[in-house]
Amino acid sequence: MRELRVKSEIPDNNVGHPQSPSPHRPRSLAQFAATIGRRAMTGVESIYGDTGAAHRRLIALAMFVVWLGVVSFLAWTHLVWRDEVRALSKALQGDSVFAMLKALRGEGHPAVWYLLLRAAHTLVPRPEVLLLVSIVVAAVAALILVLRAPFSLPILALILISRFSMYEYSVMARNYGISMLLLFLFAAFYERHRDRDCLLGVLLFLLANCNVHSVLLVGGLLLFWFVDILCGEATNKVRNIRMFLYNAALAAIGVVTCFITVFPTVSDTIVIDPKSVTFETLIQGMLLPWLQLDFWGLPGADKLARLTLLGKPLTMVNFLILFGSTLGLIRRTGAFLAALTTLVGLSLIFVFLSPGFYRHQALWLVFLICMYWLRVSGNAHKEPVLPARLKPFVGRLSTAGTALFVLVLLLQSWYSAQKIFGIVIAPVAALDNRNNNLRSILAGYPELKQAVIVADPDFLLETLPYYVSNSIYLMREQRYGNVVHFTRKAQLELSLGDVLTNGRRLRQATGNPVVILLSHQIDPSSPMKVYREGYNWTFTITPEQAHTFQLSTRLLKHLAPAETSEQYYVYAMDK
Repeated sequence: MRELRVKSEIPDNNVGHPQSPSPHRPRSLAQFAATIGRRAMTGVESIYGDTGAAHRRLIALAMFVVWLGVVSFLAWTHLVWRDEVRALSKALQGDSVFAMLKALRGEGHPAVWYLLLRAAHTLVPRPEVLLLVSIVVAAVAALILVLRAPFSLPILALILISRFSMYEYSVMARNYGISMLLLFLFAAFYERHRDRDCLLGVLLFLLANCNVHSVLLVGGLLLFWFVDILCGEATNKVRNIRMFLYNAALAAIGVVTCFITVFPTVSDTIVIDPKSVTFETLIQGMLLPWLQLDFWGLPGADKLARLTLLGKPLTMVNFLILFGSTLGLIRRTGAFLAALTTLVGLSLIFVFLSPGFYRHQALWLVFLICMYWLRVSGNAHKEPVLPARLKPFVGRLSTAGTALFVLVLLLQSWYSAQKIFGIVIAPVAALDNRNNNLRSILAGYPELKQAVIVADPDFLLETLPYYVSNSIYLMREQRYGNVVHFTRKAQLELSLGDVLTNGRRLRQATGNPVVILLSHQIDPSSPMKVYREGYNWTFTITPEQAHTFQLSTRLLKHLAPAETSEQYYVYAMDK
């Protein structure tokens, strides 16, 4: 069998120490670590031609097929969340695309995801197109990754089985998967199109209109690009800067378009507390981003972090992982600065605008992958010129940073493993979760086929258009619809008695039965309770109201999906 060698584009970290042609192990620990780092990041090809590359491509494609199969099955068992269906509802409003875009103003998200959903629904007018579009977007991103990324097969496998790739940006039908696709496209096309045309600028324009957080990533890519030009060869540098400015102008137009689409938000209850903007929080956001971003993904890690004795060590470990994972980019200055800038920038967004959930935080992970992609595929002349004494030290930092980057990817696989093994171990429970929705309940009651559906809180109703076509009435806003506005003009205080009054009125006006969804259990023996819901809503239940409600309704089922926290009790109004 012919020997395979590592074809690496990363220069030898041990400058001044020529490698021995001997097949024996490296002569020092530093050389050994450098070798492992190179093999972890770069692909294996044959020295005898394209045979090794073709073999690697076949393995990568096989990995992609397995990934696609697992993602498709996870999507099939997935119980959609309300924010997923809300996007589809917004995409389908209006008689035309322009009417939809006008109604989209102030929703809080840019337009690209909605345009994709509307176009797909025009071709396939079924609600299932929501998950289909999400999977297709993620699949194209994964295919570009396995075919074009200069990583080794183990690194590709870690990226494919990571939580964001296997679940959050594929199965969960949200707009963040488009950001992953566009970032991978940018990395794949950068070297060839950087100084030729405006393709990269178009990608940046689209990226800015995927979600608000991606605007920061656009700035990070522009920073990388500009520093890359400055650190490159002097040949045609003026022309390169001119092309950069053309593409930057397209990116700026995209950012402005995003701002016009998103602001001012129609949800006027979602505001920044001026008291939260202090010098202390500013320093915390800039210098302590590990407090806002947590990529551990391990069971019980959050509980351990709260303990006095273990909290500080875990925080320090998180700090070392986050900042240390960028050190592998130190040989390409633009990538290193862009990774650090976006890390701190996202931390500030999470401090001052809104806390970041994993779907927001993982955007930085995808950006980091993009930077490593560009680091490995970049030319040697893009590396900074360093004194001879510093080169070995920088090499060791780069190797250590690469190892931490691999560790970050490894930590992302735990969640995916839980999802997959959970379904394998308990397939019946997974299928029950898939059928645990209002459609399955109403199917058992033919008399409720035309029922009007109300709920408290109102946002419980946003999931329903994916499953049923019943009329939906929003009690707090006193209108029919399936998209909730968190506005102060709504009825902020609601009681169980108000729910009963609205149900009777709707039944009398429409002649149809009424189905009520409530997130709280009704117990006449309990004292009066006031629940806080949404941003500034309250819901009151008194013993008298609970008693009257039970006499006027019958409980159909309590839905508590294992996958979401959106549980509710389903009642039918009989009187």
